[in-house]
Amino acid sequence: MLTHATLKAYLVLAWRALFRICPWIQLETFQINENFLGVSGKPTVLLMNHLSFLDAVLAVPMAPLHRCADVRVLVANYVFSIPLLGRVMRAIGLSEVPFKAAPDDVSSMAVEKEAMEEQLQAFAEHIKQGGVGAWFPEGLRNRGDPLILQDFRAGAFVTAVQTDVDVWCLASVGTNVCWPVKSLVGGLPARIGVRMWHMGSSHELLAAESLPMDCGVRAKAIRLAELAKASMQAGIDDLAARGFSGQEAGKADKVS
Repeated sequence: MLTHATLKAYLVLAWRALFRICPWIQLETFQINENFLGVSGKPTVLLMNHLSFLDAVLAVPMAPLHRCADVRVLVANYVFSIPLLGRVMRAIGLSEVPFKAAPDDVSSMAVEKEAMEEQLQAFAEHIKQGGVGAWFPEGLRNRGDPLILQDFRAGAFVTAVQTDVDVWCLASVGTNVCWPVKSLVGGLPARIGVRMWHMGSSHELLAAESLPMDCGVRAKAIRLAELAKASMQAGIDDLAARGFSGQEAGKADKVS
């Protein structure tokens, strides 16, 4: 029986091949730091903006093959009910965010608290043991302006407060065109821009903020989320300056 790691490696190779043989999907990457998700001796987290179901499928293959198997992504529970994609996500051992609301309810971010705590504990342990913990701080897919981030939720940042981690960011623009937010199936023509960079050590980032001595874990997680959002927005702004709009070609032309 295939292990999660082996299955994930096969899928990564398949995804890489798929993007290469799809001429209607133009993918451009801008790697600001060498050795994306490189091993520095510290636990590692990866933060991503969220526009589409394509985001995780696109992000993990960006990592070196020997690191892909280490990546565990926090994904919404309703993703596991999507035909084919859900079975793949479950097979590779991704972590579930137990939202209470139905998949079509985009106004509620409420989760089952006990189940969420269990998931976050397992997620934190995976990171501490040398894995890569990846998540979408926005929580839900962005249905508004693809160039403007939604608020970042602080929950998973608690791990980066309690454990010094290397913080990496991956910003993408255009995945929502390739796989629209209201569609169960993607693959439409699109121009996708991806930017990857290293923010730094979570503890060093917080130390530079000179927070009060009595500042609690929750307050630190909120501040780290704010710093991450600012960095991620700058990455998206850079992609916008390079001509990526997150709009269909015809609509983008009309806007310009």
